[in-house]
Amino acid sequence: MKMFTNDVPSIIWARVRNGEIVVWNGRDELKFRHAYGRIRGVAYKMDEWNGQAYELCLVHLTHDGERWILSLRTDSQYFRSMCNYLYTAESLGVLGDLLRFAPAITEANGKNYSHVYISRGDKYLRAFFGKNAGQGLPAPAKIDVAGRTVYDFSPITTFYKEFLARHFSPGWGEPTADPVPEVFQVPPPPADDPDDLPF
Repeated sequence: MKMFTNDVPSIIWARVRNGEIVVWNGRDELKFRHAYGRIRGVAYKMDEWNGQAYELCLVHLTHDGERWILSLRTDSQYFRSMCNYLYTAESLGVLGDLLRFAPAITEANGKNYSHVYISRGDKYLRAFFGKNAGQGLPAPAKIDVAGRTVYDFSPITTFYKEFLARHFSPGWGEPTADPVPEVFQVPPPPADDPDDLPF
């Protein structure tokens, strides 16, 4: 089912934010619980908010004549969880199938956790890598900051980016000379979005 009625082909920008998929239609924010699509390509773009640079993952989806770009930060739990489920899709041989992307925020032990769950048909995929990384997933680096242990997830981000690069081109299913065409311009995130903060 199409999410928008539009006879003019266009690209629909969708941000993963606060456990929802958010689309700006020029007047209002439209919020969705999930999006459907076949992944046709994955690109990356550097952006900046309040003087802090960060990287966005741009997942190109097509479904029912629509083109979507699902935008999420590579340093977020959203990105890591989505890739974990995509790893399962690859192991099942369904990575190129029509998938449903459903962001959520869950609470456990007083902490919030962000996810992008993925389902195929009416069945949600299980995470490939469980709580104990193993099976090839690198562990986050531990850094001591003022006597406090902080985790650096960049080894996991690099691992997942390499996984995505093995399966998807940066365009709509065909290689392009420019990996991030000019159309991929993302508006700055709102200040109240905790997953879009630079730390």
